Amino acid sequence: MSFSVEQRCKLWLSTAEVTTDQLQPLTCQCESAAGVWEAFAKDKERMFPQAQVVSLERMHNEKEIDDYVNRLEKLKITVLFEESEDYPALLREIDDPPYVLYCVGHLSALQKPLISVIGTRRPSAYGKQMGRQIARGLAEAGVCVVSGLAYGIDACAHEGALEGKGATVAVLGSGVNTPYPQENIPLLRSIIKGGGLAMSEFPLDAKPLPGHFPYRNRVISGLSQALVFVEGKIKSGGMITVASALAQGREVFAVPGQAGTTGAEGPHTILREGARLATSARDILEDLGLLEEPSVISMAAQPGTETEGMETSTSPVQRMILEALKRESMTMDQLIIATGSRAEDLMPELSVMEIMGQVRKDAGNLFSMVF
Repeated sequence: MSFSVEQRCKLWLSTAEVTTDQLQPLTCQCESAAGVWEAFAKDKERMFPQAQVVSLERMHNEKEIDDYVNRLEKLKITVLFEESEDYPALLREIDDPPYVLYCVGHLSALQKPLISVIGTRRPSAYGKQMGRQIARGLAEAGVCVVSGLAYGIDACAHEGALEGKGATVAVLGSGVNTPYPQENIPLLRSIIKGGGLAMSEFPLDAKPLPGHFPYRNRVISGLSQALVFVEGKIKSGGMITVASALAQGREVFAVPGQAGTTGAEGPHTILREGARLATSARDILEDLGLLEEPSVISMAAQPGTETEGMETSTSPVQRMILEALKRESMTMDQLIIATGSRAEDLMPELSVMEIMGQVRKDAGNLFSMVF
């Protein structure tokens, strides 16, 4: 792995987590990252906070940089700089693009249309279902789904993209060799195995500190031509990502939720402010002009169509169940009233419909239509 002098100096700065907004004025003053390296010994206390000075001093020699580069090689990490051919074009256009990106996996994922799907770490069953199905529909249409590997909607988005046999990019708020949360490491392995990519602007061994995630969020939106907000509170990381997307001139979509629930607060707020409505992958693809062949989107990802689920329903009882669940989720007692059928007639039909992926059973014996 060979780097120019300028690139080696950028790696040096990266190891101390010098941010893009810190570096930009320094490179203006010193003309380049190499100029910052040269000026460091004389003017370090003025140039950087003390915590960064300590780290930069330790790494301010060629041997330490060589050792760091060797670690990158052993871990099979690809480093992209702004001038790199494979650096994401849309990300390069934002006001504060990362000057270094550490990548593990398949850079080819970045050549596809990129759409981010994000939301709360504590989603409802409905939010999980919508996040997964929208991501699956996007992946089936050849879109690469971008998210942050977090619990909740992020994980559902990655999983949905994998189910759709598509690539997905996980943008981390830690080093690529220290992914967070640890419980999602198996998911990250599946992402890379499935042709996707893990990416971070933070150096090797960087911990998932709270201050990292706003920077991570701007990369998620910056990579993508559009962002889909599934669920989240008004004050949440999802809304921070939405703000980044708007500042970057990206299209923003929101999934409507149940009025009065905390997860619907964020999406409903931005819908009132002009975000685009998304109830399926088709909505997003049509609005962005990416739906070349409608047949590639699975029927399961298209709620609200007149024929949804009907082609696979062969019995009158199943059709009555679907008509009832289109209105709202129901318990068994409510289904009995809505369909006029007996429990012993409904149970075998519901079992078949669960297997077919038309209906799901949630906590409290509540049956819901799968969108």
